[in-house]
Amino acid sequence: MKCESFKQYAIVKADSAAEFTDLLNAEMKRLSKKYPVPSFSDSDPFYARISYTESVRIPETLADEYELEGVKLRCKDCPFFEPIRRADGKEDGRCKKGDCEHAKYGMTFRTSKMCDVVFEMLNEGKVKLCLAD
Repeated sequence: MKCESFKQYAIVKADSAAEFTDLLNAEMKRLSKKYPVPSFSDSDPFYARISYTESVRIPETLADEYELEGVKLRCKDCPFFEPIRRADGKEDGRCKKGDCEHAKYGMTFRTSKMCDVVFEMLNEGKVKLCLAD
């Protein structure tokens, strides 16, 4: 996923000190997660310009598109992921990797992002997800 940031500005202007304070505080609170920086005018005491940073996430893959919609799937959630098993057939919880026919070298970490192959199959209806009971 590609992230781009750019500067934006908000202007606060009022006729009285009380109104200016309220408007400025409200705007700073609204922009609090965007790193706001106010600058004040020398000529007008009730005028301020707030610069802040706006960020945009641009999907580069199908998995990124799903993630933007709130779907964050990992290899351990994939039907093709086969965890490493102990001799008795139980899953080896110590091992962080597993086999996958779609992985570059045939193995992947269970916490890796699910690959685009599976997301394409989801879109085509070849693979379905269901809720656990």
